[in-house]
Amino acid sequence: MLDLAKSVSEARARDVMTSPVVTIGPDETARAAAEAMLRLHVSGLPVVDAQGRPLGVVSESDFRFADSATRTKQREAWVKMLSGGQDMAGDYLDVLERESETVRQIMARPALCVDEDATIAAVAELMGAHRVKRILLLREGAVVGVVTRADLLRFYAPEERASAKPVTPEAFDAARQEARLKLQQLKRAQKASQPEPEISPDAVTAAMLKGMVNAFESTKSRIKDEALRQTREKRDELVKELLAARFSDQELAHLMSLAREAARRGETGVAALTFPAALCADGGRAINLPDPDWPASLRGKAADFFLRWDKELRPLGFALSARIASFPDGFPGDAELSLVWGR
Repeated sequence: MLDLAKSVSEARARDVMTSPVVTIGPDETARAAAEAMLRLHVSGLPVVDAQGRPLGVVSESDFRFADSATRTKQREAWVKMLSGGQDMAGDYLDVLERESETVRQIMARPALCVDEDATIAAVAELMGAHRVKRILLLREGAVVGVVTRADLLRFYAPEERASAKPVTPEAFDAARQEARLKLQQLKRAQKASQPEPEISPDAVTAAMLKGMVNAFESTKSRIKDEALRQTREKRDELVKELLAARFSDQELAHLMSLAREAARRGETGVAALTFPAALCADGGRAINLPDPDWPASLRGKAADFFLRWDKELRPLGFALSARIASFPDGFPGDAELSLVWGR
């Protein structure tokens, strides 16, 4: 029992795949696909491009249900054109329909694919989740094989190998569930066979545990300091960029579009520009107080936006507000300028 479960956890899709696999191109006729499936005694074919990359799958169900509205319209046109008002055999019209369609028109897309190194369990889970009969296997992006529901059933339940019964979704799910239970049993057995080592009280001292705590805190502090250092470097780079940047016409047009959408939602303001408080000459202190002279602290892109608001938007009745939007470690982080109306 446990041997089967172990094999489920270790086996790969390539171990059970059918390879090489017969494929068909998207511009082949539907009739050619049907003839190939009948000749090979398969219920589906992978559809690939010239490089062997998967585009979709064409299966039996696609011939029965593909684009029924279009076929009905075509049927009426053919009857009028070919029969001259006389009745025509339905089988003949079906042949005409098949001749007129390509694989691209009827295939299911996208194809469900996994790498050939995927585990059997992963393939089974994907197949069960999507209720499909086959999964395509890829090597460097090209189709190299296919795994069907029957392949997995023979793997999960070897005693069913000689059975001629069709592989139903119920039978597949039952076999997959049995293998999953066996795998869980294997994991529990392995865990039980590796008990936690017993530690003698004499081997542990308070000083030893204190040293472990100190090492943990030291590592935690180093990680925090490194994160802060990287954050500061990114902020400083951004400030350099913003010092030389300007608030463009495109950005202004986008801002007005956002304002229009916000007003439709009943809002009376919208964020116009967010930037590091370090862009301000005083690090954001005047905005945080707030000091009425906070505009004088603006630099770079923030100052350019203020000037455009003062010249172009204030005459239209728009107000401008400023605030500190974040306080990392208690200090001003990001500042925000907002366009305001309706008050």
